[in-house]
Amino acid sequence: MKVTSLLVAAALVLSSSIVSAQQRDTTKVDSAAHELPPIEVVGSIQPAAGPTIGSGVPARVTTLDAAQVDAYEPRILSDALKSVAGFSTYDDLGSPYKLNISSRGFYSSPVVGLPQGVAVFLDGVRMNEPEASQVNFDLLPMDHINRIEILSGNGSLLGRNALGGAVNLVTARGTGPTTGTIELSGGSFSAARGEANVSGLTKGGMDWYVGGNYNREDGWRQVTGDQSYQGFFNVGKLGETSGIRFQGFYSRDSAETAGSLPESIFAEHADSNLSANDYETLWAFQGSLQAYKQIGLGRASATVYFRRHRAERFNANQPDDPDAFGISYNNSFGYTADYRWTTVINDRAALSLRGGVDGEVTRVNIDIFADSTKFGAARELTTQARSPLWDIAPFAAADLTVGKVTLSAGARYDYVRIPFNNLLDPSLDTVGTYKRFNPRIGASVEVIPGGSVFASWGQAFRAPAVIENACADPETPCPLPFALGDDPPLEPVKASTLEGGFRYKSERVSVNGSVYYTAVKNDIFLTPFGEEAPTGSTIDGFFVNLDKTRRVGLEAGVAYSFPSGHSLYLNYAFTRATFQSDADIFSIRLAGGDEGEITNPFPTENEVTPGNRFPQVPGHQVKLGGLARIGRYLSVGADGRYTGKQFLRGDEANVTEPLDGYFVADARVAVEFGRWEINGIVTNLFQNESAIFGTFNVNQGNPDGPTVERFLTPNHRRAFRLVVRTTLGGPKTAGGGGDTD
Repeated sequence: MKVTSLLVAAALVLSSSIVSAQQRDTTKVDSAAHELPPIEVVGSIQPAAGPTIGSGVPARVTTLDAAQVDAYEPRILSDALKSVAGFSTYDDLGSPYKLNISSRGFYSSPVVGLPQGVAVFLDGVRMNEPEASQVNFDLLPMDHINRIEILSGNGSLLGRNALGGAVNLVTARGTGPTTGTIELSGGSFSAARGEANVSGLTKGGMDWYVGGNYNREDGWRQVTGDQSYQGFFNVGKLGETSGIRFQGFYSRDSAETAGSLPESIFAEHADSNLSANDYETLWAFQGSLQAYKQIGLGRASATVYFRRHRAERFNANQPDDPDAFGISYNNSFGYTADYRWTTVINDRAALSLRGGVDGEVTRVNIDIFADSTKFGAARELTTQARSPLWDIAPFAAADLTVGKVTLSAGARYDYVRIPFNNLLDPSLDTVGTYKRFNPRIGASVEVIPGGSVFASWGQAFRAPAVIENACADPETPCPLPFALGDDPPLEPVKASTLEGGFRYKSERVSVNGSVYYTAVKNDIFLTPFGEEAPTGSTIDGFFVNLDKTRRVGLEAGVAYSFPSGHSLYLNYAFTRATFQSDADIFSIRLAGGDEGEITNPFPTENEVTPGNRFPQVPGHQVKLGGLARIGRYLSVGADGRYTGKQFLRGDEANVTEPLDGYFVADARVAVEFGRWEINGIVTNLFQNESAIFGTFNVNQGNPDGPTVERFLTPNHRRAFRLVVRTTLGGPKTAGGGGDTD
């Protein structure tokens, strides 16, 4: 959070930064502080204790502005991040609305049960859901975003899940005369979308923004449609010494998912859906109140919010296995309060201090059923659990600037309490309590005008999710995905990151790079079921802590802007995420063997040793693109992404062939005239048909009998979209008031 002469309401502070985006980096600046506009930054997560952002920040942050976010009309957050160095996506649910994000070997995902190591915020409010720390990207109000702040690295002061970074969505607000925007779009696979917003700023200084949207799509694979709608508003009055803002949204999304395919089917019929009854129906509403006020020589700020979330999920398993049905409710109340103070010591030195506290109180309800209706039987309630969890965390940060050197330090202490109440057998209730102190330090030095080097060290952690703690007993493994138990609490995951980097920015050129080393203790993985091998798509397993894992890598980017408005960029990332201790990780490849009931052509062991690489983490990524402006009205853009080889989930021991690397290109053409804008967008221009996710499972429908196969998710096929947008009222230029998507 940074402001010119003010400190504004927001909960959180970060500690690393990346500067490479689809166009050029916006945080690489010279030592004369680059101040964000006042007031706008309510809910920012930009690092530092002081009110300005400059080359003194010992961190690596990418900021995507409204035009960059809007370039390819993103449906979900992962669409907007696909050109950022070090971020990759993959799809194990078979839906473009359910993509997973990977950053530095850590994940942010809508998949319940996947370890979550990247935190996501909306105007500084945490969006990771409490039962599994998952993030429902399809519920985020992407059509009403003004900018995206992206931390690559250790978010020591951001609390739980910020092991590999954090992403903050800063929403739109009214900025001038009353302005309305209407947008209609349609395209491949019966995609249709409509959105509208109206915003303004009153003479009395109150800004307001109201918008909504509807979206539907059939999907290119069989029975993979999606339908969603959202409403969003933002209203406030933000002044030089005090301000208040209220924000709210409602989102609902219904998605049919397809999952991965046996390799024998993937090769011939990649559009197939073997679990055609799978679906997720999600809804959420959230309201937040943010305020700040000048008190003495500093500024106090506070945020409070409430979110209610409901999820209904149905998983159609293979023919011989019962299906799974689950319902979960989350009610979350959260808060943040802080105080910032900055003083000029002399003409070469300044000191900024910040202290505060944040926390959340949540009620989680989970009901899971084994659904045997396809066999003529009923649903059987296997789990009825409640978790009244809560956490609280005081934090402090300081920045000292002396000439061209900025020294930074901060710390956060988290207390997290996670009860698990089993309504089916209350005698097995249990509680997990976690306490963790996470410090960070850093330094930045301006070495040439516009160029600086930085270094930082920090720690972060995540507490085990409710479902991980509920399935952690080797004596009573969980029959996933049907049941959770009351098991001994796991240890929290702890990460320590050392990072160094540089950045340079001139009028036309920006260059940046960083290297990092992250040592992790107690990573959480699913481990085998014991003596009984799986016979179908259901498994018995439990979560365990691994002793040591490691992430090392390099990220770099360069961008150039021509005087005529053309631009080019090139980003590269090397990531090596490895196990650093022996472990036995769950894999369906253990199925089969001597009995001969299941044919298994793969090695059956999955015992990892130090140096084995994580699955679904590409070693190399190259991203490049550009924008050309032709005349007054026309612009043409293209972007390409190479994603390197990745091992399959279930092959943590690296004993089978990885997925091949692949290249995907997108292109767009835009025509702007007066208040109208028409965009033509094509994704996967060259129709790349590679697999973007892989795992192992038993194919019960194999003609030769039940067989262990690689199960693969195909890349999304080429899609065209036409977008027509018009602006009403406001300035006589397209775009008007707040940003829209």
